[in-house]
Amino acid sequence: MECKAYAQAKIGFAGRTVDWIEEELDLAADNLRNLAVEQSGGIGHERIWHWLHDTELTLEQAAEALGISRRMLIYYRDGEKPIPRAIWLACLGWEAVRPTGSTLPQHIPSVKEYATLHV
Repeated sequence: MECKAYAQAKIGFAGRTVDWIEEELDLAADNLRNLAVEQSGGIGHERIWHWLHDTELTLEQAAEALGISRRMLIYYRDGEKPIPRAIWLACLGWEAVRPTGSTLPQHIPSVKEYATLHV
């Protein structure tokens, strides 16, 4: 997109979108913010949305797995609070080992074990 197009940006519907070309090019404010967070090296809230979807965990199960409150997980998911690096690393760790029950595994799975877990 050329610089001229950026200059044409307008606040869209109910102040919740940024429109460049009406009915053709717009971004919801939360998506635009997510892109800005990711581009600046942060962890965008959409990662939590995707992690929850991919793992099929409920909010309660995910919060317990991460060792945080359900409310704090919702803050992270909705982009109301920045996601700490440790929380995202915990999400990745959970994904890698997929623990069952309340006990955590004693080791990180090998490539073969990881592949078996994700079939």
